[in-house]
Amino acid sequence: MSKMFSVVTLDAPNSLMTEHFVPGSPDGLDELLDCDEISEALSLWPLGDTIEAKIQTYLYGEGETVRADEDDLAFFREHFDELNASDALDCISDHSFSFESDELDFGYGEESEDEEDLEL
Repeated sequence: MSKMFSVVTLDAPNSLMTEHFVPGSPDGLDELLDCDEISEALSLWPLGDTIEAKIQTYLYGEGETVRADEDDLAFFREHFDELNASDALDCISDHSFSFESDELDFGYGEESEDEEDLEL
């Protein structure tokens, strides 16, 4: 069984670069925001930055492909450099895109309709 995971690098001119290991192969911003770790990191990002997301997707192992789970991701974080150097990882996709931090909407300060009804 082969495990699929991605290394997502977020970078902007006015901020520190961050690197995240996520299951599967996120394709765009919506899929990145589905990952709690990335969503949390982006919620702290300063407004006004243009953020570049670089996504490298890897397979580890052979056979049927499944998304890496949390235990797999912990292993890949710890051993990534040695696995990559030994050609145990197969990079199957490498793409990037940019977006403005101002475009992100995490719903802070907004009340849901249920909360508004409770206040009435």
